[in-house]
Amino acid sequence: MKVFLTIKLALLPFVVFWAVLAWQQPAWAVWSGLGLSLAGNLWRASRAELAPLELGGLALFVLLGIANDVAPSWTAANALWLSLAGLGGISFVSLAVGRPWTADYSRASYADSASTPQFQLINMLMTGLWGMLFLVLGLCRWAGVSSWITTAIVVGGALISIFGPHFAIRQALMRMRASREECHWPAPSFSESSTIDCDVAVIGAGIGGLTAAALLADAGLKVKVFDHHVVPGGFCHSYLRKAHHDNKPVLYRFDAGPHDFSGVWPGGPVDSVLRRLGVADRIQWKRVTHSYRLRGRRIDVPADWRAYVRLLCEMFPASADGLVKLFDTIHAIFESMYATGRGRSGIPGMPETLEELLAFPRKHPQAFRWMSRPFDDLVAAHVSDPELIAYLNALSGYLGDGSERLSCAQMVPIFGYYFKGGFYPVGGSGRLADVLTEAITARGGEVLLKSKVTRILVEQGRAAGVALGDGRTIRAQAVISNADLGRTFTELLKPDDLPAAFRARAAAILPANSCFSVHLGLDVVPEIAPATHLDTPMGVGLAVMSKLDPSAAPEGHATMTIISLLTHEEAKAWFPDEGGDDWKNWRRSQAYDARKQQLGDAMVAAAETIIPGLSQHIVYRTDASPVTYARYDLAKAGSIYGVARAGRLKGAKAPVRDLVIAGGGNAGAGVEAVVISGAEAAEALVPGLLARKQAMPTQRPTPVLAIA
Repeated sequence: MKVFLTIKLALLPFVVFWAVLAWQQPAWAVWSGLGLSLAGNLWRASRAELAPLELGGLALFVLLGIANDVAPSWTAANALWLSLAGLGGISFVSLAVGRPWTADYSRASYADSASTPQFQLINMLMTGLWGMLFLVLGLCRWAGVSSWITTAIVVGGALISIFGPHFAIRQALMRMRASREECHWPAPSFSESSTIDCDVAVIGAGIGGLTAAALLADAGLKVKVFDHHVVPGGFCHSYLRKAHHDNKPVLYRFDAGPHDFSGVWPGGPVDSVLRRLGVADRIQWKRVTHSYRLRGRRIDVPADWRAYVRLLCEMFPASADGLVKLFDTIHAIFESMYATGRGRSGIPGMPETLEELLAFPRKHPQAFRWMSRPFDDLVAAHVSDPELIAYLNALSGYLGDGSERLSCAQMVPIFGYYFKGGFYPVGGSGRLADVLTEAITARGGEVLLKSKVTRILVEQGRAAGVALGDGRTIRAQAVISNADLGRTFTELLKPDDLPAAFRARAAAILPANSCFSVHLGLDVVPEIAPATHLDTPMGVGLAVMSKLDPSAAPEGHATMTIISLLTHEEAKAWFPDEGGDDWKNWRRSQAYDARKQQLGDAMVAAAETIIPGLSQHIVYRTDASPVTYARYDLAKAGSIYGVARAGRLKGAKAPVRDLVIAGGGNAGAGVEAVVISGAEAAEALVPGLLARKQAMPTQRPTPVLAIA
């Protein structure tokens, strides 16, 4: 109503014009409207404002004034319909220049969302509606249509203006909420049945699958997790390697993948899930410190993000003001995004109720404004120094190889490493997989290793279990796939299992980037930060987690992993033409060994630019190519970050009923991301699960893994 009354005030020159015109005083009507319009525009000018409706109205009254001087009789006969048609024209001109005039008057009432695309869209629609109404009214007046009809049009337009925006916002938010999921089948009932082997069969013991299984087991369901590998965790596992140094045996522990965990802070997704499961106290976390060696500069990142901002401001004084505002905005977005996890076991997401959705723009204006927009746009709105921007994007390698443009919703959580810290689990990255496995088996679930799933069973359009490589069939009431998304849809499912409209899309899913890594056992502890990022002579990341957890190497020794990201196209070039999951002949060929040696040597040489003499201290070395990652994780082209953004599934539900997805296939990169994905997979099968209280006490017996 306030917006409607404001618009009526802006139309005051026209209201007076029409009133005086009705008294058969056309000249007075024109000059009254012109005077009021001029006064209104002068007031606007004094405030350095521009209102298309009022500016267009002034131009229209000037034209009517000229017409009245030239042809007063013609103007008197046509002024009414001309003014209405003119308002219609002003409306469409404002649309053409991207300044819908209704936005000028609704902005004050909807200040929290005034800069959002949704606000712009609604005002484009409202301005277009009024443009059409004005043109129709003008046509009616020109044709001499009954005043009852024109009155009805005006009343209808007024009602739409009063109630339309709120209705449109509610509809837009409802569609936004529905768009979280591509598929909308109802959750299964999980009734007791003697014909099933478990309630839920989980394919893949990666962190996403283990998280989903643990939460479902905690909810009282019988779960079975199947994985082809000999250890759980997917990329999140550790392995031991023996070597000899000074004629003595030495033992090193390496991490297959993740080494810097986000979401571990109190109340974060990883911490909250572990606390819900009663196993949080079984992991000791150590804060990971970062150092950037970019463009010839070195920055050792302080633990306090505000100190980091001050440090950057000292380095880039010309950008200081914008930098402070940028970090404040990113921090506000970050806090808003994670605020939605309260009451949902720390798992952030879109508010559940329409009332919460309507309140979100008011409570979290920065998040509502920026989350769906490119992160580059947010940065560009505050700073422009390319070198500074390189530091702001220093951790983007945790999300991809830089070939895809990231939104604020995707990039802002990475700044949690500054706001809350990244952490490493004492005992290695596999410790997280171990405690999740303990939580599953303590609740009666099973984690079955060396048990490769070869097919998802589909009966009457529903996932009904899995077939294993040894010939066994496991019947279930629902299936969770933590396997590679492309393999899930093109290998584990038959083409006829998928809706026809989805088959072509499934076949077009591309893997995300892979990487090449060099794992070193050293007889020296490098004087670098545990996580060091180097951009020249080649872009590599150095992880020395034994500095945080000395149990990974003998005293005086260290383990170090050197990582270089590879695009999907670069990763594909590492594979022979023939398919399979092992590539034994290729892996044992001289050409493959020589290629690995060459790239590994180059990466060691790059690290040696900041660790002089590094190559002289290598006791043990093993290299991992995309072929290695594909072989151990069964990820297409050795992808380490799931699938390319364009191929990811929205939400957890797959096009096959009772089949849900967990892991990089819908969440992308990072342990925290796949924990969230696993939790959402569990929620998809048991709605409301995340809001429930913990089902079991903290103290539980230590379980034993089952290896087939």
